[in-house]
Amino acid sequence: MTLLTAQEHAESRPDIRKRLLRPVLSAAAMRAADGHTIAELGMPGFTLMEAAGREAARIAATLVPVGSRVLVCCGKGNNGGDGVVLARWMAEAGYAVDVLLAAAPDQLSTDTAAHLDLLQRWPGSGVHLQTDVRAPYALPAADLIVDALFGTGLTSAIRAPFDALIAAINAHPAPVLALDVPSGLSSDSGRALGACVQAVATVTMGALKSGLLLGDGPEQAGTVHVADIGIPATVLFERTDDPGSACLSTDAWVQAHLRPRTRQDHKYTTGPTIVLGGSEDYPGAPILAARAAARVGSGYVVAGAPSSIRAILREKLDAIPVVSWETGHSNLAEGLIQALDTRWTKARAILLGPGLGRTPEVRTLIWDLLDRTQAPVVLDADALFAVAGDRERIAAASGGRWILTPHDGEAARLEAGDTMDPSAHADPSVHADPSTHAHSGNRIERARALARAWNCVILWKGQPSLTASPDGRVIINASGHPAAATAGSGDVLAGIVTGLLAQGLEPAVAAAAGIHISGTAAARFVERGPAQSMVAPDLIEMLPSVLGSFS
Repeated sequence: MTLLTAQEHAESRPDIRKRLLRPVLSAAAMRAADGHTIAELGMPGFTLMEAAGREAARIAATLVPVGSRVLVCCGKGNNGGDGVVLARWMAEAGYAVDVLLAAAPDQLSTDTAAHLDLLQRWPGSGVHLQTDVRAPYALPAADLIVDALFGTGLTSAIRAPFDALIAAINAHPAPVLALDVPSGLSSDSGRALGACVQAVATVTMGALKSGLLLGDGPEQAGTVHVADIGIPATVLFERTDDPGSACLSTDAWVQAHLRPRTRQDHKYTTGPTIVLGGSEDYPGAPILAARAAARVGSGYVVAGAPSSIRAILREKLDAIPVVSWETGHSNLAEGLIQALDTRWTKARAILLGPGLGRTPEVRTLIWDLLDRTQAPVVLDADALFAVAGDRERIAAASGGRWILTPHDGEAARLEAGDTMDPSAHADPSVHADPSTHAHSGNRIERARALARAWNCVILWKGQPSLTASPDGRVIINASGHPAAATAGSGDVLAGIVTGLLAQGLEPAVAAAAGIHISGTAAARFVERGPAQSMVAPDLIEMLPSVLGSFS
């Protein structure tokens, strides 16, 4: 019998690598996982609720010391039932507990009613239960408030009198722990639906919910804890391809995909990476991208730019060869390919776009190059502007191996299929306002639809960044820091992704791992210096430390 190493085992079982991610589920997907566990595995809903409330109580106990007063606000559904279980466990642990039941007892769900009956029969609990709840709400003194009102089922704005109850909770001086999602927050889109609980922490049951990572979710939810309530991981991961659902990146997942160097490696097995970009207005873009590609591990990087800025690139890229083309000439691509010589045919990944500008000549150059390569390609920045109206052509040519890297404004343009306007010379760093676009739904589904429509991997930069594949997979980026909101950070990211692609990572993995590495670099920098002082080259300088932590 041959024993496999952990790396070989992961390579032989792609599902093992997926388990290194974290499931992120929509409300419907979570209900399906719950239902499967109850109906097919025979685990009663009463038991799942007991596990949820017990785990939530464990987290609550870390927020306030024993003996503190805890107010648990419970609704009629299963979220309220989790709160009832929490109240029993908190009382058993020595806390003074008040339960405010914002529903008539005869309106409770079956499992919630059963747990309320258990709470009332529990010997020596001392829980004070208030069931006659009316507005205006005068909440009692408390050291902690637990929001167990609505959970994941909410699809519209909270109406009276519950909006007044949420207002009273938010006005109370005690911190708030939300169960599953803060009441008033869409579990799917992360949009605050009118009145919404402001929590310092949230305990979500079974798996992360999409709305905790999107939109208003991170601000409303505070620190998020995932409670293991007994649903098998396989059941949860089976739902991650459902509408509105995804996976979340982790350090372990990135580490499992990074390609270690072997004694047989040379510069052509870890490259070449070709970076083509730059203009007189943006000469630094290809420099940042090329340096990032090399620093992330591509053994041979070549930078190409217009001849007007070649001297700048040669000065800044002492270890990276530079080629150039003469603008204003016909057959730019042919001359560039001749200058690259065998490096063009040997290229394992090509980056097009950083700082290229938005002239018709750029569009012609990009398509002439795309038509002459079989290598996987990353289209970034101005390249996206150039091809925004070419969805069908891109979908037919890409073979699912190209990566598009839009920010919000560029994503909206790709969704609309806008054609290139030669008269548009706006600063490419300025993002369009996504709220003005016709699509305002869940970003996970928008990214998934873009990937399918364009037959490309979509790396949608934002908070959070998303990587979507044509086959429907979506990975949400778990890393990052607002410090990365600085000019040139997108060029660095594009170089990192292209450098990983050149080392043999499949396009979706290169994109998702690249944004995770870039985000980790930003967070690592902030551990050493103030966020406002970070500039794009700092991300590149942090890469050795980040890659070392993954090895």
